[in-house]
Amino acid sequence: MMVESWSTLLFSVSLVSVCVILILSLVATLRSNFQFWPPPERKSWQHRSFLILFRCFLYPLIVLSVLEFELAGSAARFFTITIGVILLFAGFGLAIRITLQMGWRNAFGEKRGLVTDGYFSKSRNPVYVATWLGLIGWAVVANSVWASILLGFWAALYLFAPLFEEPWLEQMYGDEFREYRLRVRRFL
Repeated sequence: MMVESWSTLLFSVSLVSVCVILILSLVATLRSNFQFWPPPERKSWQHRSFLILFRCFLYPLIVLSVLEFELAGSAARFFTITIGVILLFAGFGLAIRITLQMGWRNAFGEKRGLVTDGYFSKSRNPVYVATWLGLIGWAVVANSVWASILLGFWAALYLFAPLFEEPWLEQMYGDEFREYRLRVRRFL
């Protein structure tokens, strides 16, 4: 019973946090005088709020996944865990590598130059695509309905993120971004 209470609390904190991120981002797309993501500057309330909210989403999700994880099972479960771990590490490993290529500060809304080479020559959002691969692996390993729901919200966040980011990129980089957008697909 105690694990269920913790699972409910962790799920609730994580869900509320990701929903607040989505709502603030949606409000920012609907109102020209409000910006949430990307933040207007590094030391803004938007930047700090996003980091706090994302951590309040991610950390409970990690703990929830550990609490809900069950290793026991058949050979088929062992096989699915192995496939899940491969996808998880490949996806998140690639996402980190691409983020480092882009530059950590660039990834978090600072204007450090439009990156159009490497992985970005094939996809405008390769970090999101790689992360989706990792999220699938995480869901397979966790084998938890609650964790899968939260991972689905994370996937949705990354599906909608370009809608929040592209107007900012166009404003920051103008014709350079417009030309890039015409030549490279959003995801694949």
